[in-house]
Amino acid sequence: MTSKNIYSLKNIGLPAMLSIDDFANQARLSAGKIRYLSATAESHYRVYPVPKVSGKSRLISQPSRELKAVQAWILRNILDKLSSSPCSKGFEVGTSILDNARPHVGSNYVLTIDLEDFFPNVSASKVYGVFSSIGYNKELSILLTNLCTYGGGLPQGAPTSPKLANLVCAKLDARIQGYAGPRGIVYTRYADDMTFSSHTASKIRKVKHFIGTIISDEGFKINHKKTAICGTKRQKKVTGLILSESSVGIGRVKHREIRAKLHHLFTGKSTELSHINGLLSYTYSVDRRAYNKLYAYIGGLTQKYPLSNAVKEISPKIV
Repeated sequence: MTSKNIYSLKNIGLPAMLSIDDFANQARLSAGKIRYLSATAESHYRVYPVPKVSGKSRLISQPSRELKAVQAWILRNILDKLSSSPCSKGFEVGTSILDNARPHVGSNYVLTIDLEDFFPNVSASKVYGVFSSIGYNKELSILLTNLCTYGGGLPQGAPTSPKLANLVCAKLDARIQGYAGPRGIVYTRYADDMTFSSHTASKIRKVKHFIGTIISDEGFKINHKKTAICGTKRQKKVTGLILSESSVGIGRVKHREIRAKLHHLFTGKSTELSHINGLLSYTYSVDRRAYNKLYAYIGGLTQKYPLSNAVKEISPKIV
């Protein structure tokens, strides 16, 4: 690594490391431990299936506590200091599913595309390219790649995987935006969920045909079962949120579902307190109007069932 590389790393606030010993010093671990984790990283994961709504299962690769701590250091000190694509709205500090859905408000047509096996398809070679491109030498880039990958790709379960996936996808996002932007098509990506919107159906049909080539060229696969186009007569949903002509929110169905759960809680038919508090917190983060309506409903339930345990246990309203 040249002095120019060191200056460049320091200039963007990254640890200026020349060797594994430098990494060990920065991470406050022994060099021997770092070398051991790098050489045996594949054996430091617990792999288990988690059922999906579709009936299939998703493989989770959970790193050991020791490896996860090192990955957390890499995320905090290196990866989180790097900027992802402006199109990327997922797993970035200060962004949420609301930021992903909001740009598509008012569109007549929405195309949603899901990338199949997203994390495993982010190859170790592309992860190496991320670390190498920011100025780390071959030795450190290999070390960092070994510590962050599993089975030749990104492990779904490691804290570094979402940010690394976003950084690797910067080229994919740039190529798609290069096509979509000049044609008046809005594009956002939330992890493996890609969303396109436009005022005309013809633009959406064309983008659907064209971007398949880009996605394949960048090493990803489309899950065609989850590809959907919503027009003027169908409800438009983006990363779980419902779009209207002028706003975005949880939608009437979700609102009714939460109301029903609240009623069951107050009447003693349910004990799902933590789940319901979680739903209220989620609603606050994405739909303040619905949140205020729900707490108005809670006020009515409190008056009707003053002796219910839910009166004291439900989370107080955030103001």
